[in-house]
Amino acid sequence: MIRRFVEVARDHEIVRNLVIKELKVRYRGSYLGFLWALLNPLLTMLVFWLVATVVVRIEQELYPLFWLCGYLPWVFFQHSLSQSSTSIIFNANLIKKVLFPREIFPIANILACLVNFGLGLCVLAPFLIAYGRCSARWLLLPVVLIIHLTFTLGLGFFLSSTNVFFRDIGNLIEIVLFAWFYVTPIFYPLRMVTERLKDLYFLYLLNPLASIIVLYRHALFEPKPPQVVQTALIVSVTAAVVALVVGHLVFSRLQHLFPKEL
Repeated sequence: MIRRFVEVARDHEIVRNLVIKELKVRYRGSYLGFLWALLNPLLTMLVFWLVATVVVRIEQELYPLFWLCGYLPWVFFQHSLSQSSTSIIFNANLIKKVLFPREIFPIANILACLVNFGLGLCVLAPFLIAYGRCSARWLLLPVVLIIHLTFTLGLGFFLSSTNVFFRDIGNLIEIVLFAWFYVTPIFYPLRMVTERLKDLYFLYLLNPLASIIVLYRHALFEPKPPQVVQTALIVSVTAAVVALVVGHLVFSRLQHLFPKEL
């Protein structure tokens, strides 16, 4: 696996060009262009803010910032899986004609989503600073980002390779992501879960994305209890490593069949 990533690194120019191409295609014909990467989360935030404060009445200080600290990582994850799952199929012509590491395609899709995620964080940061949320915990952000990216890459490898042979996976992943959104503490705080589960809250954190969101909020928004952070860190790191190893193993075993199947 390491050797394959070294080969991908050697072809970094191809990766860069594919990322640029993906971003251009995504915003082609749009007057606002990259601004949609910022407007979409903000407009969605307004909807959930109204629902959370008026209908559900979730008590949470600075709810818009709280929401964005969870929703921006989720959007990165959701878009990465949706787009990487079809990356091999959409690049069938290149795969049949050119010989280079095929991991490049899901990696390029996910990195394009990472660019949008970075833009969102750049917009969020000044508001966090203005409301006094800047702290030394921000230094944990690169660590959380690496864990998140590793987990996403692993699932991206798995989905992009298996979708070549089972085309229903592309549709199934949308249903899974819809359900996954609601079992992850994105629009509601973790304390609503801990109040109900008491000492069994760690079962909830076995959801890798729940643990990752908890770590993002701990780093960016407000500190979490040490026990919660420790559990979330162990679960997310374990899930990220397992996802990457298993996902790339499946990808490696299937990639020689791509030209024939495509």
